[in-house]
Parts: sequence; C-alpha cells; structure tokens
Amino acid sequence: MKHLLFILLLLTSAFCYSQKYVLIDKKITQPITYTNTVTLEHSYKNLFPVEKDKIHEFIAEVEKIGAMLSDKNKTKVEPFDLYIGKTRFVGVKIPLLKEERLDVVLTSDCDGTKITMHLSDAKISNVNNAFFINTWAKYIKGYVK
Repeated sequence: MKHLLFILLLLTSAFCYSQKYVLIDKKITQPITYTNTVTLEHSYKNLFPVEKDKIHEFIAEVEKIGAMLSDKNKTKVEPFDLYIGKTRFVGVKIPLLKEERLDVVLTSDCDGTKITMHLSDAKISNVNNAFFINTWAKYIKGYVK
C-alpha cells in the first residue's frame, strides 16, 4: 500500500506544469512574479514578460547593453536587432553633436500579447541610460536564481 501511494504521489508531481513566463516590473517597484499566460492586464501593470528558460540570456544581453552605454571611451554605438526567445531587442543609433546615443526598445510577444518597453531613451545621456539599465539588471538578478 505504501508503495502504491508513493508511486501515485510521484506521478502526480510529474504531471504538474511550471510557470512559463517571468514578469519583470518596468519601474523596479514590485517583486518579480511568474505566470503561465500573458495578458494585456500585465501591460497595464507595467510588467514585462520574458520566457523563464531564457531569463539568463535576457539578463546577459541587458548587461551587455548597459556596459556598451557606460563605456566612456567608446564614442560609437552600433545599432542592432536581435531575438532572445520571444523577446526582440531593437537598438537604433541617434547621432548628436557631441555623442551618438542609443535608443533601445524591447518587445515581447507572448501568448499573442505584445508588450513593449523603452529600455534606453535617446533623449537621455548614455551614462544615465546605462545607470538605469545596470540597476534594472541587478534588480532582475536579485530575484532570479
């Protein structure tokens, strides 16, 4: 009887589904949460979804962008367009008189719901954008193990 109960318990846990998406607060005020589906309500709550199994690649790319913007010796920034899972990173170079700035927009298309986030704004200096990006990356790493 004990063996039958153990096998039943083992099979029950094998068929449980884990959460598919990590919901990251854009304003760094709420803890990170997990969900199976993404809806427009998450967009209204300023949450940005990333696939759970791609979160470490996402963090690495965010840190790479932060390092690129904080490098004061680098005078040129390069535009880019890349995908990590269902998240698209688009970086557009904006030439100004004293420096070139980078405008980065993240777009996540999860469960047919598109949610965008302005990660780096060309109206703000690269150093200030890098500070926010690095802070945001540390916030995410603090919750994701």
